[in-house]
Amino acid sequence: MSTPPHSKIINRVARQTLKPVGVKRKGQSRVWLDDNGWWVTVIEFQPSAWSKGTYLNVGVNFQWYPKEYFAFDIGYREAGFVEYKSDEQFESQAQELAELAKAKVLEMRERLSSPRSTKDYVISSFQDHRPTLWGEFHQGMSCVLTKDKNEAISYFNQVLSNPHDAEWEIELKEFTSRMVKLLESGEDVLRFIDEIVNKSRELKKLEPTDVKFSEIA
Repeated sequence: MSTPPHSKIINRVARQTLKPVGVKRKGQSRVWLDDNGWWVTVIEFQPSAWSKGTYLNVGVNFQWYPKEYFAFDIGYREAGFVEYKSDEQFESQAQELAELAKAKVLEMRERLSSPRSTKDYVISSFQDHRPTLWGEFHQGMSCVLTKDKNEAISYFNQVLSNPHDAEWEIELKEFTSRMVKLLESGEDVLRFIDEIVNKSRELKKLEPTDVKFSEIA
């Protein structure tokens, strides 16, 4: 099957705009990844089931929990649907989306450039939202990065006190409980997270990384 014109345009402008700043395409998909070891910015030119065109989704996926899929832990929809009407019209608008994606990539690199800036960004990102297990977990992990042990445990205890018991929630609580025990015991929790990052990357079929969580914190 030949590639539709609008998909060709998306692939071309994304390659021209994102590749020069180190962002790589995920296989032959409409997803691009800015891989920074323990976190990845995910750029998705999401199609519609009803019309030719694209949405733009951009978000950060942390690798400090073992998942086999990419998730938008922070961020998501950056632009509404752009419909393909003609090559000229769509290329211009697709270029704008690609430039927006590039700007978000560079912004995330700055926001996650140090332990303190990471913690500030993660905690502030969830402040105006209703508490969720994932939000509390990520806030706790950002405190581990800055070695704020008591604050990390406080966020983790919020996860553990949640009464919901879906399978994924139970698994998250079990992992969180292990984090609390490691923090309370004084063991090297950062090296444990290094192992988790590598496991998470392996599950996503990402190449091994030399970026060590323990060396950043």
